[in-house]
Amino acid sequence: VSNSDFHDPAGHRLGVVHVLKDISDRQQAEDKYRTLFTNMQEGVFISSPEGRFLDFNDTFLRMSGYGSREELLAVDDIAGKVYVSPSDRARLQRLLREHGAVNDFEFQMRRKDGEILTVLESSVATRDKSGKIVAIQGFVLDITERKNAEHEIRRRNRELMILNSIGQTLNQPLELEDLLSRALRQVVDLFDTEIGSIFLLEGEGVVLRRAAATGLRSEYARSFPPTEMPADLIEHIRAVHATVLSVAGLPLPPVFNDLQLKEGLEESSVVLLWSKDSPIGCLFLGSRKARDFSSAEMNLLISVSNQIAATIEKMLLLNETRHAYENLSHTQEQLLQSEKMAAIGQLISGVAHELNNPLTAILGFAQLLTTNGLVNERGAEYVEKLHKQARRTHRIVNNLLSFARQQKPERLPVRINQVVEDTLALREYDLRVNNIIVHRELGPNLPLIGADAHQLQQVFLNILNNAVDAVLERSDRGEIWARTAQEDDQIIVEFMDSGPGIQDTHRVFDPFYTTKPVGKGTGLGLSICYGIISEHGGEISVRNAPPHGASVKVAFSALPTRDSGGREREEKVEELVLGGRVLVVDDEEAVLELEREILVGRRLSVITARSGREAVDLLERERVDLVVTDLKMPGEVTGRTLYEWIRAHRPELAHRVVFMMSDANSHESADLLERTGCPNIQKPFEVESFWQVIRGVLRQPESAAIKP
Repeated sequence: VSNSDFHDPAGHRLGVVHVLKDISDRQQAEDKYRTLFTNMQEGVFISSPEGRFLDFNDTFLRMSGYGSREELLAVDDIAGKVYVSPSDRARLQRLLREHGAVNDFEFQMRRKDGEILTVLESSVATRDKSGKIVAIQGFVLDITERKNAEHEIRRRNRELMILNSIGQTLNQPLELEDLLSRALRQVVDLFDTEIGSIFLLEGEGVVLRRAAATGLRSEYARSFPPTEMPADLIEHIRAVHATVLSVAGLPLPPVFNDLQLKEGLEESSVVLLWSKDSPIGCLFLGSRKARDFSSAEMNLLISVSNQIAATIEKMLLLNETRHAYENLSHTQEQLLQSEKMAAIGQLISGVAHELNNPLTAILGFAQLLTTNGLVNERGAEYVEKLHKQARRTHRIVNNLLSFARQQKPERLPVRINQVVEDTLALREYDLRVNNIIVHRELGPNLPLIGADAHQLQQVFLNILNNAVDAVLERSDRGEIWARTAQEDDQIIVEFMDSGPGIQDTHRVFDPFYTTKPVGKGTGLGLSICYGIISEHGGEISVRNAPPHGASVKVAFSALPTRDSGGREREEKVEELVLGGRVLVVDDEEAVLELEREILVGRRLSVITARSGREAVDLLERERVDLVVTDLKMPGEVTGRTLYEWIRAHRPELAHRVVFMMSDANSHESADLLERTGCPNIQKPFEVESFWQVIRGVLRQPESAAIKP
């Protein structure tokens, strides 16, 4: 309704005109708009460009956190009090000036209580006739929960990606410490900490050794030493099966507190790594700023630790399996070596027999030439040189037999200098051609020791071989010192070389430990030597002896000196004129001729047989006083078979048999000699030694007892 007054020209009021207008539709529209404005789920607002709210609905009021409309209308700085970042308000207004409207503008809104919301705003600018913005109208949608959900999804996806990456890292074919180092860097990145370490328990589970570390700054922390843990702490951890520990409440050694101080750590956590019911180590995470792990993060940390523990357990089991496989391979290699040595021993035994027969003839006839005066002085000199070289060859053959012999060890009085000399003789040629000078410093008049000479020779030969390898590793020439001496009541044998020395002297006696290239050494040599020396009641040690290389020292106890309680009496036995008939049996013509010459020269009657069968034929029809037979002869009647025939058909001669053999110390030969009680002569022999044995048997009375 609107009223208007009418006046005449003189100003007199003539009347009133009333105009009525129907605004029902507009009122209804305004009511609908107000209802919609009030009940919308989004926050609706109208604000001035200067930063004040002109109007808003209840949803926006609740969203803002203010208690009443008046309180929110009193806010005079929207950019500073509602926007977390005022620059977002400035950017929004710039977009409105340029485009007039903005859709889904995202920003962070601060509630009155300080809580931060993430919202989307869609706004339009209201302008006057001049185009100036006089108001901003829009609505705001709270997307905080959606953003949190998206953030959680992204966080979980990131965690899954890192967990998958950690799993792939831990499954790579790398050494354990390399695997742990790579995985640890990913764990530190996953939990947003500055430093991390993985420790392993060793030495009966009481020594903590760091296997991997990342993010360390101080030199002190980088050189963290293996540390022994308190026994009561380890027992407590086992008893409660602890998973997560707080470093602040643990009775740890001082080195851990020092580490935290040096690194400036504010927070640190320890997660135990378990293998079944035993702790195998721990994962340590530290932060230089205040930080608390949420329950979700802690569960994730435990899962990662379990994954690392499983990998450590798998790698330890793999290492044990690999070590067992290597041990098996080395054992197989040693078995093959043993079989080869047995085959070599059989070969050497046959070769030695073939060599000893011509050596016997060479030595024997050389002595006969000298003693019978059949050559002049210059010829005697040549014969002496011939005899010397033949004896040298004989020693080499005997050393080979001794080294390759397979027999039970026995403890007998041994001259240690002789064993050392025999060992050096075995490698004399190799030492000479490799320009290695051997210095012999052998103590005189050393007491005897109780030992198995063949086993000692194996020990010394192994030590000598190692010394030669060490010398040749450094240069194409060198020196080796072989020393024997008596120190108090012990006999000392020491081998020293001019090589580079030994890096780890504490491990040289460990089985399968070797510094030689693959295929060159099995690592069993010195461990076997250690076992042999220990069985002898001795000691073996290794050290570096600058300016020389390695020194291997073996010590034995000397045998006590025997005291007969009286003076030794020299018995002068009158030489008896011996006579008799001797049957000499040998398949080697030269040896047969030598033995016949020696015996005929001593006024004995000699008949010869070139085989065991021929000897049986002679014994069936001839009378003899002594049988000298080679033990190893071809054909069906060997020396052993011949003795059995004599025992059965000519028992009076059973104790008048002398065996000639090339290896009297073999197991088979030793059993025969022990059973029969017959003397033996080792080929090759000295003429006088041969005659002494023959004379001794001929002096025995014919009624001498026969061993059963």
